[in-house]
Amino acid sequence: RGGDAVRAAAHAIVVVVRDGRDGSGYGSHVVLAHRLREGGLAYSVYSHLQPGSIAVEEGRCVWAGQALGAVGRSGRASADHLHFEVRLADDPGERWERARAVDPAAFVEHRLPRHAADTSRTGACLDWADRAGLIEAEADPAGRLGRRDWHLVLARAACLPLLSLPGGDGELAALLAERGLLAGAGGARPGTHPRWADIGGDLARLGASATRLPPPPLEAGARREACLARFGLAEPSADSTALRGRTDTPTLADACLLLADLAARAAVAPPAASGAR
Repeated sequence: RGGDAVRAAAHAIVVVVRDGRDGSGYGSHVVLAHRLREGGLAYSVYSHLQPGSIAVEEGRCVWAGQALGAVGRSGRASADHLHFEVRLADDPGERWERARAVDPAAFVEHRLPRHAADTSRTGACLDWADRAGLIEAEADPAGRLGRRDWHLVLARAACLPLLSLPGGDGELAALLAERGLLAGAGGARPGTHPRWADIGGDLARLGASATRLPPPPLEAGARREACLARFGLAEPSADSTALRGRTDTPTLADACLLLADLAARAAVAPPAASGAR
């Protein structure tokens, strides 16, 4: 309805804000750029917005559900409505208008998070990590965390200037080590599993760099309770040695809870100097 909030479909960077005075048929519109989990770049387009309602700026990060503007009828439109597009870019330098348009409803439906039905605190962290593209959509949260899975999570959480990540774990580990996110070149053979000591050190290195982590999914009290229940620590990501000595097996759900804890600390820390997002 006219005046209703228009919200970001997913986490993104704002690449275009137009107030409609350029004569475009899109009227007042916003374009977001999304780095896809599977690699590549997608644009989402929100047009015919109410003049003067746009609430974001070019170059800023936005999160799924954040208000962009209000439904209107600017540009070539005869009634209040939202014109929503999804476009896939074959080249990151390609202008969004020239990128290939796809069925937006099917594109979004295919990428809906799989963990939303789990209303536990662990489920909230899994849903959060899924929406942020940090984990595979079909990954088993209770399964033993593989080293490549952990490396993928680290790479997706970091601000790496790449649209697609290396295919092999050796290449991925080398990239993370080059960026200062891993000790050495990964510290173990491909196909093995990270130790708690590895995870603690990697979290510390990630926390000292710029990240793409969205705001945490749990309020402070609930997050601390969840961390205390699982790790016996209120802020397990705050100390690189805090997880040493654990004898249980790290799982994907553990990784998501630890990243949510790191995101909460990053949200109140001074911003790190950032390069490409």
